[in-house]
Amino acid sequence: MDNGRVRWGILGAAWIAKERMIPAIKAALNSQLLAIASRSEEKAREFANTYSIPRTYKSYEELLKDPDIDAVYIPLPNHLHKEWTIRAAEAGKHVLCEKPAALTVQEIEEMVSACRKNKVVFMEAFAFRHHPEWRRLREVIDSGQIGEVRNVQIRFSISVNNKDDIRLNPSLGGGVLYDIGSYCVNGIRYIMGDEPLDVQAFADFDVNKVDVSVVSSIRFSRGRLAQFACTFQSDYNQSLEITGTEGIIKMNFPFRHPQITIQKNGKQETEVYKNPENSYISQVEHIANCILTGKPPSYSPEESIANLKVIQSINDCIKR
Repeated sequence: MDNGRVRWGILGAAWIAKERMIPAIKAALNSQLLAIASRSEEKAREFANTYSIPRTYKSYEELLKDPDIDAVYIPLPNHLHKEWTIRAAEAGKHVLCEKPAALTVQEIEEMVSACRKNKVVFMEAFAFRHHPEWRRLREVIDSGQIGEVRNVQIRFSISVNNKDDIRLNPSLGGGVLYDIGSYCVNGIRYIMGDEPLDVQAFADFDVNKVDVSVVSSIRFSRGRLAQFACTFQSDYNQSLEITGTEGIIKMNFPFRHPQITIQKNGKQETEVYKNPENSYISQVEHIANCILTGKPPSYSPEESIANLKVIQSINDCIKR
């Protein structure tokens, strides 16, 4: 640690690192971006020059050997998350791993076990869980303002047309369920405050047998139901609707720029909350604070395991 700041290294020069996490780490009050590693030396230098990152490494191994680095952010392709989380933990580095943290429940359990064994903090990077709008959503639900939650519906779509996109590569852990479906599962579990009793799902696959569209119905206790639909084959969209016995909550762009409204008797009654806070900065500051103080992350490793259990159950359905 350096003057109360966590010193970060990044493993890989991915788009999410460039567009979201590098600016977030540099803006976080309790963090310092010290190094980036890429198997492409040219790309590492490009990132370093663009974002004034002091150190570059030609390999992930070299970065993990740097004694000045306290924590690493891992935005690598999904199939590499397990290996490099475990190797980072064994090097004594705290880990913020991009979602989905793993491809199977067994993988995430091994990752969490390695981090605990080496006494480092592990957190999966679901940035939206750190946005104040989602905390406010929880407060509205718990207040009983819309009565008892009976149904949750989420839609998330993007257009993925490039055949070389890693999200369409089955050997790299591609697929819409892992990519944006993981957000839908996470949001539903958070709203319900419970784990599913049962899941059903259908999917459409491309020529490489990668799921490009998934719809799922999820059953919870007390007769509560949830549905989500996610696809790589549509214009960009995010929407969330929660139906309660006494009202409806609608959230536009829930995983990026969430805004809540409440509807009763067919009329929009209240715009409950609107906050422009950057959830990526909040995410970095939260895990850095956990590293500095020893407090457990609000999004725990147990949450990551539970989320993967639901994703794996849906995967089992669509691949039958």
